[in-house]
Amino acid sequence: MTRWTVALAAAAFLVVAAPAAALAADGDSRDQADVDAYFDQVAAKLGQPGLYVDPDVTDLDSSEIAALDAATKSADAPMRIAVVPAEQISIGESYYKYLAWNGEEIADQLYDRVGVEGVYAVLVDADSSDDGRGFHAVQRADRGPTYYVGNAVDQAVDCCAPNYDSMLERFIQRAQVVDNPWYIDVAPWAGGIGGIAGLWWGGVTLASRRRRRQDERDHLELVRPMLNEEIIALSQQVSALPTATDERQSTYTKQILDAIEKARQRLDKAKTDANIEAVSTLLGSARYGMVCLEAVRAGKQVPEPTAPCFFDPRHGPSTTSTEWTPEEGAERRVDICAACAARLAANQQPEVRTVRIGDQNHPYWTLGERIAAYVDGYWTAGDQSWMFPDPKLRRIRDGMRDRWAADRPGGRFRNWTTNVGDSLNSMASSSTTYNDDDDSDGGGRSSGGGWSSRTSSSGGG
Repeated sequence: MTRWTVALAAAAFLVVAAPAAALAADGDSRDQADVDAYFDQVAAKLGQPGLYVDPDVTDLDSSEIAALDAATKSADAPMRIAVVPAEQISIGESYYKYLAWNGEEIADQLYDRVGVEGVYAVLVDADSSDDGRGFHAVQRADRGPTYYVGNAVDQAVDCCAPNYDSMLERFIQRAQVVDNPWYIDVAPWAGGIGGIAGLWWGGVTLASRRRRRQDERDHLELVRPMLNEEIIALSQQVSALPTATDERQSTYTKQILDAIEKARQRLDKAKTDANIEAVSTLLGSARYGMVCLEAVRAGKQVPEPTAPCFFDPRHGPSTTSTEWTPEEGAERRVDICAACAARLAANQQPEVRTVRIGDQNHPYWTLGERIAAYVDGYWTAGDQSWMFPDPKLRRIRDGMRDRWAADRPGGRFRNWTTNVGDSLNSMASSSTTYNDDDDSDGGGRSSGGGWSSRTSSSGGG
């Protein structure tokens, strides 16, 4: 080869190699190896928690970087933040470049290289999101608290983009807050609300109980003399009976005496309507026992239990039924004893159980709430239960019980929820105005000047 041939070959090489060297020197062409090498350098800067800002990023001055680095290092969460130019993690030629990784994978690449659990964030610096600008963060931890990392990214971008200093400051503040399970965050409020609800429940319960006890004291004041009189009368009737002549008669006599004695003891301790019912039920059982004893003595079959005589429960179990019309009332069918049936057959008035109040005597069934427990006890005998013939008294009794139930905390709460539901339904049904105009932003744009590439991601255990 001649000297001229060598010179020409050398000249040709310089012509081809010089532009390639210039392109490489200007950084217009990068591949994955270049990006990996750069990120390895960034990770080496973040061996300890803190902030690293690439020197080519000009949106943060030295004082801002120092303040943010100090805030990052003092955060409660182990936090590593990098601010890098998009071109340093882009692959391709100058006319066509794209980021080597997308979204939270950028922050994950930093975590993979550092290899320490914690919060990792990468702020990619570029002119626009089309050029790769974005803010991405993750938390990677197998155990320990979970932090508001994703929420911190959203807040930082929404409030402060594109101001890097404010964005990073807000992110650091939020990303070190522990994201507790909902029940832990709610617990203090629930405790306070529960305490208030408990006080309300206890106060309402106590007040409703006092009102009911007052009602029951009024009932007992009326009924106690009536029941005491009946106990004495029944005791005298049993004492007047002839001596039992066989074991079966002795058994019935003992059962009658036991029922009367239990009624006496319960009346002495009576405080509530339930106590009144128990006493009158025992007296009804004793009177049925008397009928059974008479049947045994007469050698007859023991009768089945029947409802008490409507006109006066002291008459004992009924033997028949008849149509009867009270004053200012509708005709009804009532169960009555043999004596009352005979009086009605003779066109005479039946002997009615009356209660004297003031200077007047009142049929017992006209006394409303005050006599309801007395009646309920008589019209219930063990497993037997009969409907009291007077519908007005039944309605009054049921109304009283409904009032007591509604006065309790559960009843008040149900009434309140029902009223709220009715109000909401009324509002919904009365609303007839519709607006077909949609003034909302259909594009789903968020604040922050086009930071659509931001990532809301968190991890941890």
